[in-house]
Amino acid sequence: MLAYPPHPDEPITAVCAATYYADLIPAFAFIFRVENTGTRFTVYATEQHRWLINSTYTLTIAEHNSEPGRVPLRLSTDEAGFLHHCLGLLAQRWQDAITEAEAGAQHPATDEPASPGHLNIEPTPAGYQAIAGRFRDELHRVQDLLRRLDQLQPTTPDTGTQTATDADAGAS
Repeated sequence: MLAYPPHPDEPITAVCAATYYADLIPAFAFIFRVENTGTRFTVYATEQHRWLINSTYTLTIAEHNSEPGRVPLRLSTDEAGFLHHCLGLLAQRWQDAITEAEAGAQHPATDEPASPGHLNIEPTPAGYQAIAGRFRDELHRVQDLLRRLDQLQPTTPDTGTQTATDADAGAS
C-alpha cells in the first residue's frame, strides 16, 4: 500500500520493467510497473523493441471504438498543427481540381482529330462533371478530417514522453 494515494488529475506513468518472448502467443510481452499505485500489467506486441526497459511511458485512457478500422491518434501540439496545415493544403488542391473540372464541363467538346500516332482523350462535359463529383467526394473527406482534428485540440502541452495505449498492442 502506498503512503499517499495519487492525485486523480495526475498523469499516470509506468516504467517498462521487463520483457520476454511469449511462447503461447507469438508476441513479445512487456511488463510495466505503475509507480503511483505499485501495480503491474503486461502488454503484448509483435515488435521486440516496441518499448524499452527502464523507460517511462505516460498511460492514457481511450474509448473502446465500436467502429472497426478506427484507432485513437495522439499528437503533440506541433504535430497536430502540421497535420492541420497539410490537410488545409490538400483541401485547397481538391477545390482547385474541382474548379478546373467544372470549367472543362462548360466548354464544348472538340471534335478535332488527334494528331497522327496520338489519341484524343479529352473528357466529354458529362465526363468532366463526373470527375468533379469524385473530386468533391475527396474534398468532403478531407474537410471531415479537418473537423475531427479541430475537435481534438490538445488541452495540455506536449511533455515529450512516449505513450502506450490499447491501440499499440493488446493489454492484459
